[in-house]
Amino acid sequence: MKSNILIMDDDAEVRSLISDILSDEGYATYPVSNETEAFSNLRKMEFDLIFLDLWIEEDESAGLKILDKIKNQYAGIPVIIISGHGTIDVAVSAIQNGAFDFIEKPFAIDRLLLTTNQAIEMYHLRKENLKLKSQKVDLDVISIGKSQFAMSLKSTLDKTAQTNGRVFIETYPGMGVENIALYIHRQSSRKDYPFIHFNCSSDDKDKIEMELFGQDRTPGYLEKANFGTLFLDNVTELSRDCQRRLLQYIQEGRIYIENRGNIYIDTRIICSHNANLDMRNFNQNLFYRLDIVNIKIPELKDRREDILPLVDYYIQNSDSFFGLKSKLFTDECRAILQTYEWPGNVYQVKSIVENSLINALENTQITKEDLPAELTTSTREKFASLDISKLIALPLREARSAFETDYLNAQIERFSGNISKTAEFVGMERSALHRKLKALEVKRSKNK
Repeated sequence: MKSNILIMDDDAEVRSLISDILSDEGYATYPVSNETEAFSNLRKMEFDLIFLDLWIEEDESAGLKILDKIKNQYAGIPVIIISGHGTIDVAVSAIQNGAFDFIEKPFAIDRLLLTTNQAIEMYHLRKENLKLKSQKVDLDVISIGKSQFAMSLKSTLDKTAQTNGRVFIETYPGMGVENIALYIHRQSSRKDYPFIHFNCSSDDKDKIEMELFGQDRTPGYLEKANFGTLFLDNVTELSRDCQRRLLQYIQEGRIYIENRGNIYIDTRIICSHNANLDMRNFNQNLFYRLDIVNIKIPELKDRREDILPLVDYYIQNSDSFFGLKSKLFTDECRAILQTYEWPGNVYQVKSIVENSLINALENTQITKEDLPAELTTSTREKFASLDISKLIALPLREARSAFETDYLNAQIERFSGNISKTAEFVGMERSALHRKLKALEVKRSKNK
């Protein structure tokens, strides 16, 4: 979609020249000669940029007066002041009054195009940032639950947000880590500036480098996020060249772009790393500079006490999430959900809750038959040792011992090694369960 640019100048030659230059670059231009025409156009359509002459009909302050009106009525639209009577004082005054930049006549085409591109990019980023602010950051899907991790995460993020320290998040697929980065940004002093999510995982390394650092007249995401936050998702998949340039930026606070020279930037970096991947090819010096604040997000299978609260969260909010009526899972379903491995983590929980609700549209509750096959199949395979066909050949004492061992192993895993919760569920005193586990030589990873 073309960007719309309003050009206001009482000199027909200047209007035509700017219009021709910008039209050749693919912009839609609307030249006008006076204030009345300008505001008539502004009321009719949305503009991405305004060029405004400082001197209009021999009034040297007319442009600044019009600028003030534009800022009062159309505050977000960037305005570039143009004038053939430029001085440093005039330029400073224009910027102080809210202009994006000041360009002297006669102007260099490269400068005109570069400033145009930067102004429109900044405008679009601010619009996107406002849209993000109006959206709910679903941090609950990360922090909900009863595990030590879930209960301490929000406090950790609130402390982290108050600093400018770079953040390195170690996570797993499907965890919604972008919500964590956005939460940190919103709680920080940079919240009124851009937040940009950039995925570093791509086979096209040249494209990644160009998009991240920019080239010629095109700013990269590092520059677009100036004064704000850049979230580098899967940062360890950057090419060696990108890693080197990113390290240089962190060390010097600048990047170098051919034809533009050194560009100084103040962007906070938050990044994520897929913990399933090794980091042997990642620049260690860069890692040490990114890893100021380290946050590790464990998989759901390693904090099973968070699974059912997360399921309940999606069920309770099913109307807003899925447009579906809330229904309860049966106890049998909840046991299956709790023992499943959840390779897709949080996003998979959300998907399976929605799928189960759809399957149970005609029912009053969600039963095992409404669960996706992957869950019930996985449960059967996982606990195949409890099959009566494997016990029937054993004497009663051995069969009972084998059954109790497998059963208690399954329950302990279900409750993440929590002996108190396991004892409560199986109907035993905690001390009695301890004795039984010792007698059966059942091993456990935790002892709570």
